[in-house]
Amino acid sequence: MKKLYLLLLAVVTVTFLTSCSQSEFIVDGKFTAYEVGVHSNAPQVTYVTVTITDGKIVGYDIDVRQGTETVTTDVTTEYTYAWKDMTKKELMNDYGMKSYGSQYELIDGVWVENEDGTPENEWYEQAELIEAYLLENGVESVEVIDGRISNVAGVTIKDGGYLALALEAVNLAKAGKFQALLCTSDDLYIATMEKDANGEMTSLMLDVLQGNPTGDTFAWSELTKQEKGDDYGMKGTGGKLAFVDGEWIASDGKTTLEWHEQANLITDYILANGWNQNLEALAGRGATIDGTTLITDLAGATIHTQSYFDVLAELFDKAA
Repeated sequence: MKKLYLLLLAVVTVTFLTSCSQSEFIVDGKFTAYEVGVHSNAPQVTYVTVTITDGKIVGYDIDVRQGTETVTTDVTTEYTYAWKDMTKKELMNDYGMKSYGSQYELIDGVWVENEDGTPENEWYEQAELIEAYLLENGVESVEVIDGRISNVAGVTIKDGGYLALALEAVNLAKAGKFQALLCTSDDLYIATMEKDANGEMTSLMLDVLQGNPTGDTFAWSELTKQEKGDDYGMKGTGGKLAFVDGEWIASDGKTTLEWHEQANLITDYILANGWNQNLEALAGRGATIDGTTLITDLAGATIHTQSYFDVLAELFDKAA
């Protein structure tokens, strides 16, 4: 009886210790939280990625991609908006904070600006200091005074939403939700995926948030294409396309599928068949794996599809 009791106690103890040691992160990978905004009358997206390896946080990555406004004057004045080729971190010293930024010092709890000085560290260097501090001390360890980060040595930049996004990224990791972004024109392409504790894909979605400038003022659309649903207005307009002899030909009929229905054809196909890194647009639309044969299930995806496969490739890389 005593031996049986000791055996049961050992089983209970092992079970308890195993349950306590389980990670709060259900799957490994890179989890990105983002926020769109407007900077210097142009698009901006700020994002923070947390990397989970073997159930533990092993790194943070903070970055910002900004856009540009171009004004052309001919008969009339026109304004166009586009993304910059490189992010703040990719620009490194070329971002110019050490050359043109203001120097700030925290004195008795108050930020004091020295107009004759410049920052000690470039933006990317300050971002890396924040990342290291978060990794060592936890996602809620960084403090802010009057909008500027105050307790990380060598950092004087404004928060910029980085801390809230870092916390959101951690929560996405706990939920097993991956996100990837692609900046093109003045739009933001978005791919999201959820995985369960077994690493199985349970959901997949494509979306686009479009820029919606009015004249000389840049703004974002209030709703994404998925959120607009049938109100996006693609169905019933334009010529219906069919792939014939290596090219897409417009017929007399009208488009029969709305944008979200066409995008969902792509994600439904991947959910059913798995991701293939060779998936690409065929003559700009639909999809192919071998470069020549149209995938029948995706013949109805007559929107320009390559950008969707590009953002999906990044998504599956993060979830690998």
